[in-house]
Amino acid sequence: MGLSPRVARAEGRIAVRLTLWAAATTLALGCASPGMPPGGPPDVEAPRLIGIAPDSGRVSVTPRSVIFRFDEVVSETPPGATTLANLFVISPQHGSPVVEWQREEISVRPRRGWRPNTTYTISMLPGLADLRGNVKKDGAVTLFSTGPVIPATAITGVLFDWAAGAPVVAGLVQAITADSTIYLAYTDSAGAFTLPHLPAGSYVLNGVVDGNRNRALDPREAWDTVTVALTDTARVELFAFVHDSAGPRIQDVLAPDSVTLRVQFNLPVDARATLDPAWISVHSPDSVALAIASVTPPDGTPVDTAATRARVRPTAMTRARPYNEVVVTMAAPLRPGVEYTVRASGFPGLLGRTAPSSHTITLPVPTPAAPPTPP
Repeated sequence: MGLSPRVARAEGRIAVRLTLWAAATTLALGCASPGMPPGGPPDVEAPRLIGIAPDSGRVSVTPRSVIFRFDEVVSETPPGATTLANLFVISPQHGSPVVEWQREEISVRPRRGWRPNTTYTISMLPGLADLRGNVKKDGAVTLFSTGPVIPATAITGVLFDWAAGAPVVAGLVQAITADSTIYLAYTDSAGAFTLPHLPAGSYVLNGVVDGNRNRALDPREAWDTVTVALTDTARVELFAFVHDSAGPRIQDVLAPDSVTLRVQFNLPVDARATLDPAWISVHSPDSVALAIASVTPPDGTPVDTAATRARVRPTAMTRARPYNEVVVTMAAPLRPGVEYTVRASGFPGLLGRTAPSSHTITLPVPTPAAPPTPP
């Protein structure tokens, strides 16, 4: 006997539902299967820059923003920087740059707009990453002018940490004009920098060991400054140091043996000044000055001579590295258990200032030898 049309339609709807449920269950199980291939090899490549607009070298253009385009979506929070804006530099700067993330694109513009008749250099620093954390290890530079000309000028040089005797990596260099316009650059791995396409004129050039990367000079950060008169090209060396207003003072005195004292200072001493043995003295408990055979910088401290400067490598300092201690060799051994006073006066700091100071030291009394064990 056949089914009525109403019953047939109901059974048909049930069959369709069962078929859909079975298909969905099969799909879910298939997706959850641990044997499913991952869909291709893992992405280990950093984002690739595929274009910058406007084109580098353009003149008489005033874009709303400079656009950096990449071959994939980039991260809004790069692992090596506090914010995305920390990876972009506009020179000259007019306040902090406005940096906007747009998936595969990043737009950069000055907060106060582009100035007329000005050549701009926009730098992307290393550190940009994709969504998988692949970090881009190189940067990029583009330039354009809102006026009709791009000057063929440049200030180049090297920024050194004077006290460390080494070039500064990622150091901040500023060229400041009389109207307070600030051009910016960062040093590379060899401490070298270039400030290109600046208008001819006089500049105050500052080099900063910008430890917190805030693009400003903070207290206790090392820095140096020179004045540059730019006509076409100029090259300078900057020797950054912490500008302490006091002179070096004795911080500690060590005695490796009975005739040697290592006198350590709390601040670096300018090695360009000839070391005078009269700057230091050693006194007995009754204040009698003891005879000193020699006073020398520690081993490895370079001597500031013309011959030394002629041999240095391009990224080596042409100025003598400061020292933080001197080695005092006594004419006669010091006695154990006696308190001696070491006095220093005349050691110049990196600003040329001196300060008198003193420190006491007592050589330890040798431990008596243990009596022999009876047989």
